[in-house]
Amino acid sequence: MVQVEIRQTETLGTVYVLQNETQAVSLSPFGARLLGWEINIADTKRDIVVGFDSLSQHKEHRYFGATIGPVAGRIIDGNFTLEDRVYQLETTENGHTLHSGALGLDQVMFEASTNETQGEASVCFVTTFEDPDNRFPGKILVKVTYTLTKANQLTITYDATTDTPTLFNPTNHGYFNLTGDAGQAINAHHLQINAHHVAAKKADVTTTGERLVVTDTPYDFEQTKRIGEVALDDPFILDHEEAVDLVLTSPDEQVVLTVNTDAPAVILYTTGSHEEGQMMKQNQTMANRGSIAIETQGIPGSERYEQFPSIVLTPETPFHSQTTYELIGKE
Repeated sequence: MVQVEIRQTETLGTVYVLQNETQAVSLSPFGARLLGWEINIADTKRDIVVGFDSLSQHKEHRYFGATIGPVAGRIIDGNFTLEDRVYQLETTENGHTLHSGALGLDQVMFEASTNETQGEASVCFVTTFEDPDNRFPGKILVKVTYTLTKANQLTITYDATTDTPTLFNPTNHGYFNLTGDAGQAINAHHLQINAHHVAAKKADVTTTGERLVVTDTPYDFEQTKRIGEVALDDPFILDHEEAVDLVLTSPDEQVVLTVNTDAPAVILYTTGSHEEGQMMKQNQTMANRGSIAIETQGIPGSERYEQFPSIVLTPETPFHSQTTYELIGKE
């Protein structure tokens, strides 16, 4: 049986919990956010999502577990052209706009509704995004649906419509550590990605429009290997040739997370000194490289590089995308 429980908490407000016999997924309407994902391992519960115990901390550290949009990633120089009009955003990082700038879906309190069937339970978060400063044009109806099945699959489905052509490239910015302890570096995790290329990037992490072959580079995870010391903040261009797009395995091999998506890319980001020392949930202190973000989305820079799949949303073409995670526990 899979069910939804609604909890009222002192520090996180309303929390929606999707749960089956062995797993529980905690969600917040603030930013349509993934708060936690617990799995039973032997006689213990292991929460693989790295985050915080309060909404105030999530507001301060905006991206942990949040739905990012309308455009995830960096918009070069904070501007884009649509239908011969140039739109200018505020620049927030090295002269560029990161994750839609000051106003984004991660800052929105969504409306929520729940649903249960015999084999799955879901929470649908809905909001209408309309930029009061018209940096992003249009009124966008956004739906983010989390569904947990009895087979331990968590699906995040994104749907959106607009009344005016605009940009839309959402993601979930969940941070993971499969040991359940953000105080342990993720270096000993094993990673495999079905991606022959990464999007080339400049020193400021913006993309160039080129694709680089991963063979014989630090980004070659086509065969399973330890993450090691490599620092990642990179778009892996997915080939969708295998049953799953990504596999992450804990150092003790007791927990395996698989990811399958219809998105063109997955951005992997390993936390570093910027996040090191932060007090996380469960009284954990974030280690240097204490988590890895897994962000399925369109390729950053797609608003200006025609060779990348378009992220333009129009009234005639509703947006729909789905990412399925499967969490496997081994005794």
